[in-house]
Amino acid sequence: SFVDLGVIRPVSLTNDINLRADWRGNVVPVCVSSDHKPAVSEKLRSQRTAKWGDSDIHCCSYDCYNGRCGVTDWDTKVIDHEWRGRERLDGSGTIGLLLDLDEGTLSVFKNHLRLGVMKGGGLSGEYCWFVSVLTSCV
Repeated sequence: SFVDLGVIRPVSLTNDINLRADWRGNVVPVCVSSDHKPAVSEKLRSQRTAKWGDSDIHCCSYDCYNGRCGVTDWDTKVIDHEWRGRERLDGSGTIGLLLDLDEGTLSVFKNHLRLGVMKGGGLSGEYCWFVSVLTSCV
C-alpha cells in the first residue's frame, strides 16, 4: 500500500468532484495539476480563500513508501523532491509531522526521532492535516 500524509488547504475533495470520473477512484491530492486531473485541479483551486495567503503550496506530503516530499500548487507544479534526512517507513512505525508556519517549514519524525526539515520554506496561510492511502485489490 501507498500512504501519503501531510498538509493541505482546507478544501472539499468530494464536493462537486466525482470520485469515479474525476479522481478515477484514487484520491491523491498531492498529484493534482492542470496536466494531471485538470477537472479536479480547477475545482480545488476555485475553493481558494483569503486565509490561504500568498503561498502557492496547496498540498505538501510525506510519501511513506520512498520518503520523498511531494508539493503541488494544483496548477502547473507537482514536485517530488529529495530532502536531507529522507528515509522511507519500512513496515510498521510512527511518522510525525511538525508544521512551523512562522518559518514556513514541515519537519518529519520517524519513531519519535527527527529526520529533518522536509519542506524548507514557502508554507503559509491556512492548512489542515490529511492522509491518503492507496491499496491494490487482490
